[in-house]
Amino acid sequence: MSMARGPQVNGRPRVGAATGSRDVIVVGGGHNGLACATYLARAGLDVLVLERADQVGGAAVTDEPWPGYHVSTAAYVVSLVPPKIVAELDLARHGYEVTILAPDYYVPAVDGTSLTLWGDARRTAAEIARFNAHDAEAYLEFDASLARFGEMLHELMFVVPPNLHLRELAKWGALATRLRKWSGRDIADLVRLFTISAADLLDEWFDDDRVKGALGTQAILGAWTGPMCPGSAYVLVHHWFGEIDGQPGAWGAVKGGMSGISNAMAAAARAAGVEIRTGVEVERVVVSGERATGVELADGTLLHATRVVSNAHPTTTYLDLVGEAHLPDDVIRDIRRYRSRSGSVKVNFALSELPRPTAWTGPVPGDPHTGIMAISPSIEYLERAWDDAKYGRASEAPYVEMVFPTALDPTLAPDGRHLALCFTQFAPADLTAEQWDAQRDDYGRRVTRLLDEHCPGFADSVEHIEVLGPRDLEDRYGLIGGSISHGDMSPDQMFSLRPIPGYGDYRTPIKGLYLCGAGTHPGGGVMGVAGRNCASVVTKEARSPVANTWARTGARVRRTRGER
Repeated sequence: MSMARGPQVNGRPRVGAATGSRDVIVVGGGHNGLACATYLARAGLDVLVLERADQVGGAAVTDEPWPGYHVSTAAYVVSLVPPKIVAELDLARHGYEVTILAPDYYVPAVDGTSLTLWGDARRTAAEIARFNAHDAEAYLEFDASLARFGEMLHELMFVVPPNLHLRELAKWGALATRLRKWSGRDIADLVRLFTISAADLLDEWFDDDRVKGALGTQAILGAWTGPMCPGSAYVLVHHWFGEIDGQPGAWGAVKGGMSGISNAMAAAARAAGVEIRTGVEVERVVVSGERATGVELADGTLLHATRVVSNAHPTTTYLDLVGEAHLPDDVIRDIRRYRSRSGSVKVNFALSELPRPTAWTGPVPGDPHTGIMAISPSIEYLERAWDDAKYGRASEAPYVEMVFPTALDPTLAPDGRHLALCFTQFAPADLTAEQWDAQRDDYGRRVTRLLDEHCPGFADSVEHIEVLGPRDLEDRYGLIGGSISHGDMSPDQMFSLRPIPGYGDYRTPIKGLYLCGAGTHPGGGVMGVAGRNCASVVTKEARSPVANTWARTGARVRRTRGER
């Protein structure tokens, strides 16, 4: 079908086509915004997506910082996109290809040993048995326990959270009915998971420091927390319930880099009739009579819409795009209290060759290169890295996990060259631009030196390096505090409380304005779930008048054609 704006979408009349007003304007072309737009357009709504960058995807993009190198600059792997969304949006038909990273983690040590975690629990247990027989046996039960937590959380994933209000008791009752299979023990275990630390959780199961260090990596990933902080156990499990091609917990590399999934989502949106404009910055949401009626662009252009959906960070949406003058005092207070911090530093390397860990004697590329390699010898190591950042210093010995996308997709770099993309923790989230600029190069050298200790010769292979701290992630991608989750994933900022109490259902105090980004349920990660859930809310509110319009128009068409 034509992508030009016309009178019909999916064979039905566009509701706003005659007046020039859109049914929905989506602010931000990140993956959640694109998913939301697609579902809305398939429901028959006239949707326009506005993205300030020159390409869609938000933080899930592929850039070319050096000639010939195609780098997933921020987000760099996928796992949390549910197969349901991949199928519903028909992403494979639109070019989405993903390769499972295997092993899950390859964790080398400076003493020349290594521990490998696989997607297969029994294979991982056999690997752990080389270090600790008790831990090997415990791992099988631990994996089953986390799989159960993952199943429980999956049941909440596509739920629109009821708000904490008496008028929503019926919704809470419906939710309780949906979760009737949960036992009292399940609920107790889930409450513990949200409140204890990852260190305490792992101590309950394992004895060996190397095992706990390898399993504890995901407890701090993208978070402003250490593994000994209460609540970090949930962060670990949040990363555990992903799935690729039927393999739970798997991580994957996207063909073409992360723009591969963003471009596929954009293609699905356009196929549904969505118009996408890039290089367009929204200055504010226009509010008339306590209702959103469109947006004003940075150049002063006014675009009208019946509804506006923001894929931007909640704080940006409320305080910058809407403004305090249009918000109740309690909402202003709550959004100012909303915590959005991260100590994440992305370090991207261009290499002349793939590194060889001291412990690896197999072929190159091999297990260290086709999966995720992590420097995480113990929980104490991770906690010390956190301690540095907690007191205002970049970690002296940071946590590092690294993927080599060119081992799976050589087209991402010039012939014979490679990429190493590192997600590291921590740098303080509140450094000024000047303070971070003064530390940036030192941090890059620190990561390089650490990797060279585990993979001799790594430093000599580095041809280019890019270091992006929390400040850079905020300035470039709008991730306030560098938070890849658009806000801390803590118990008081989850489900009905995300982003703020009273507005966990994707609505806002401004009628006709909604949120669809990672700052809403179910939180961070490249998922598209928040976009889908938000679309269900918007569609429900828009459906009656839209359906009536379709019915009237359809009746006229049938009469004209002489149909009965």
